[in-house]
Amino acid sequence: MLDFNNFKENLEVLGEDIFSKKFLLAVSGGSDSMVLSHLFRFLESAQNDNGLEFQVAHVNYHFRGEDSNLDQKIVEDFCKKNDIKFHLKDVSEQEKNQMKSLQNWARGIRYEFFFKILKEENLDFIVTAHHLNDELETFIINLSRGSGIKGLSGIPKNENRILRPFLTFSKSEIYAFAEENNIDFREDKSNQKDDYLRNKIRHHLTPKLLEIFPNFLNQFQESLSYLNSANQFFQEEIQKTFEEILISGDEKEFVLDKEKLLKKHKTIIVEIIRKLGFTGIEIEKVIFSENGKFFRSNSHEISIKRKEIYCKKKHEKDE
Repeated sequence: MLDFNNFKENLEVLGEDIFSKKFLLAVSGGSDSMVLSHLFRFLESAQNDNGLEFQVAHVNYHFRGEDSNLDQKIVEDFCKKNDIKFHLKDVSEQEKNQMKSLQNWARGIRYEFFFKILKEENLDFIVTAHHLNDELETFIINLSRGSGIKGLSGIPKNENRILRPFLTFSKSEIYAFAEENNIDFREDKSNQKDDYLRNKIRHHLTPKLLEIFPNFLNQFQESLSYLNSANQFFQEEIQKTFEEILISGDEKEFVLDKEKLLKKHKTIIVEIIRKLGFTGIEIEKVIFSENGKFFRSNSHEISIKRKEIYCKKKHEKDE
């Protein structure tokens, strides 16, 4: 259940002395981010002189004409009413002409803007309103792509100065909180379409899962916690192995002991080669290659020289 106390507890575990930090809230105008904004407003009032501060950022892509402008207006009006500093990214036609993959492009524009503000305003964290249903959709997408344990262990709650305190709350809980507290928000009509894989999962697969297993989200959250713990252990073992087999070098060029590597569990071997940019059958070729073989991935060039693997990180212009 989402309430002020549960939200506060979620935020507390995301960092030491978290309530003295300065935050940038990513707010689209939808129910999730508007609830997030109101909860931070409540939190700011409750903390009094403890130092908590937050600002708001909004990106207007102008994809939906006047609807996009109304999304901007509801966020801007909330900030004016509550004396909150508002930052707007008004995406130009020139920027849109550079678009290749819509979702990846939009995310890139968004986070470049957020991190720019973070630096300019000397803020500590970006806060987003990703929730438990987003976790489930991401899990299913990654599962369909054959992801390993890392891809199935969930969206990080605190990573690279991005906090996601809503990950334990479902979409229905957030919506209920908005209704109970008379919080205004905008509905993005494009979310009702099945144009994207995520929307298809949201409209068709998730409801069916909840129909068959009413407690599915809670059980999924518990399983995700186990997977996340297992992944943390796994990543630590990978790092230990890498340090053990590293003969010499730095981040750009280094040499690995192939004999020591091949004595490790196959899962560890595969993951270390994967970190060099190789996938699928390429990994097998690298592992069992003969002396003198040369391989190139999207990030590294490696050559096999007897009992050693020589690795060189590619320059951006080479990629």
